[in-house]
Amino acid sequence: MKFVMERFRFLAIIAVIGLAVTTAATFGWSVAKSVKLVGDLLSGEWRNELMVVKVLQVIDTYLLAIVQLITAIGLYELFVGDLDTPAWLEVRSLDDLKKPIVDMLVVYVGVKGVEALVKAERPVDALLSAAAVGIIVLSLTAFRLAKSAGKAKYD
Repeated sequence: MKFVMERFRFLAIIAVIGLAVTTAATFGWSVAKSVKLVGDLLSGEWRNELMVVKVLQVIDTYLLAIVQLITAIGLYELFVGDLDTPAWLEVRSLDDLKKPIVDMLVVYVGVKGVEALVKAERPVDALLSAAAVGIIVLSLTAFRLAKSAGKAKYD
């Protein structure tokens, strides 16, 4: 029975392959967004205030691809076998994989918040957007801090 259960860990390969495919697609999406951004800038869109948001969105998409890659590598290391990775990329638990995902969510929400602020037509809309973004970012940050404190307690 132990032999069979040990082999189940290789099911994680399905997740690793799926993440590898979506990582490649997200990098492709990032490159396409970069090309479009450069085209827009060259056509004179640099005068538009929203271009700052578009630049942030491109950066955000690349960061998303990197987080997917980190997650795929981490899942492989946790369930299948060791890889030759830098020390900062060593993964010992699923909580180690949640950290970059939560960090990515904070960046994503922040970018969406900036976008909402720039697009807001009324000051009250800008204020409400900023408050909503602040609450979400604070909640995610509190989650990360609580997880870090809990992990430090048991290390």
